[in-house]
Amino acid sequence: MVTVRTRRRGHSYAGQLMRKLIRDRCSLALLRFFVAHPNGRFSKLAIINAIDYHIERPDIERALAQMVEEGILTLTVENSISFYTLTRNEPVRQIVMDLGEFGWRYWQLILEYV
Repeated sequence: MVTVRTRRRGHSYAGQLMRKLIRDRCSLALLRFFVAHPNGRFSKLAIINAIDYHIERPDIERALAQMVEEGILTLTVENSISFYTLTRNEPVRQIVMDLGEFGWRYWQLILEYV
């Protein structure tokens, strides 16, 4: 079970989450993918094939692992196949849904103010 803390070291959870996700296009691409398909369940291979072809597989795998660690995605393994879904934890899910609406350029502007 994932525990959501609303504040860490004086910053909001959403602000910290933005800082982590904004740093690279891969995390943003994954975030936007899962916001577009909030109720979907996808294998790693399906995600890799759906994300921008300019992003390398190791980068996608690293970002997926980070998002699972942060509680943004849920990982289940069935028959040796990893499946990823957007968290069902409502506070985190709502933050992700709100953040996913921004484009790359707006993320960069937001980062300056967070």
